[in-house]
Amino acid sequence: MSYFDYIYNRLFGKSGTSPTKVLVNEIIERSQSFVERFQAWKSSDVCADFLNDLWQSYFWQKKGVDKDPQILLLESTYSNGFAINYEAKYGKTSFLYLFDYLKDQVKMLDYRLVMSRHTMQEKGDVVEMKEMHYLKPKRGFVEPIDQKYGNVQIEYIEENDEPTRIKLIANSYPDRKYKRAEDFESLAEHIFTLKQ
Repeated sequence: MSYFDYIYNRLFGKSGTSPTKVLVNEIIERSQSFVERFQAWKSSDVCADFLNDLWQSYFWQKKGVDKDPQILLLESTYSNGFAINYEAKYGKTSFLYLFDYLKDQVKMLDYRLVMSRHTMQEKGDVVEMKEMHYLKPKRGFVEPIDQKYGNVQIEYIEENDEPTRIKLIANSYPDRKYKRAEDFESLAEHIFTLKQ
């Protein structure tokens, strides 16, 4: 490759690569039958066992020990969270239900759902489907404002119709008009504990 080709590719990308193409961008709407199946799943042993495995995995990952299902931790000053990699033994349906379950668990903590969006993009030979719930604490008007755990974003991601991961990130405000965010570990314990 000549120096010119190298510079051209760095500036404009390799010729023949296809840009990302948005196929779908819409609000998530669950059917009544989906909601009924989801409610039945929440009261099942499958759900209870899955949540217990996730809490154990999270607990041990905090101590530096890997367990199944694999959980990756994000820990920084103002952003904390985790990503759960999909494992076939839990099933595609349970993995998708977990995504909505996490949203419901966060809402129980006096949060409001701001947005739920479904997108699908074509990235070369990969079609990525992403669903996202974005939640904020119900706002008070007396400063310092209780921000709870900060704003919470939950994502469910599939590639070529196969689940890959679920991510949950809590982003807190460093601003003085907000109280310090609560400890993320208490949020994790809450969301991995079965509550109807």
